Amino acid sequence: MFVVAPLLFWAWLNNESPIYSRETKDKAEVVKATEDKKSKGITKKMPADKAMEIMLEHGFLPQLSTIHVPALMISVQKSSDGHFQGINIKESRKPVLLHFWATWCGPCKQELPFFAEFVNAQDIIDVYTTSELKESNADAATKIWNFYNAHNIKGLNVCTDFHNKLASLFDVSGIPATILISANGQLLGRFLGATDWANPELSAALVSYLG
Repeated sequence: MFVVAPLLFWAWLNNESPIYSRETKDKAEVVKATEDKKSKGITKKMPADKAMEIMLEHGFLPQLSTIHVPALMISVQKSSDGHFQGINIKESRKPVLLHFWATWCGPCKQELPFFAEFVNAQDIIDVYTTSELKESNADAATKIWNFYNAHNIKGLNVCTDFHNKLASLFDVSGIPATILISANGQLLGRFLGATDWANPELSAALVSYLG
């Protein structure tokens, strides 16, 4: 009793069980971290036809004829201090969004923070953002990373478009534009012009449709 009493008194002060406190606390922290991570994601699910209906309401233009994207290597810098690396979109094994924008484009700059929030709220779609950068040059890319930093934009990358090959391949004549590609390499359609990426219904629809 004299041995147990101090433990019970200590536990009472700390609101913990003297026997299970450490193990229980560790498990609780793991569960909480998992729940917090889940709470940040886009979890709403909906049928594909409902998702498409919502996407159409927000300006989505579906690809009516079946087009499969060829093996396509893109040059991507994932962080300001990282190297450019070649990525084959066909090997992504995830749906892909290609987002075309530029630092001189007003609508692009307005929507980009909300687009970044959408990107960071999900992990089932690979996203590559291509701007006016025409070569895999770290010095040239600094302009884009400085723009991200100045506007507190996180979670996006820098993707080059050599000689406008990507824009030509997907017939992009105006920006902003977002190209949707399925996990099996099929061109699904596009959003042209500024898109309401802050709309939670659109975010849930897009993730449901592509996921």
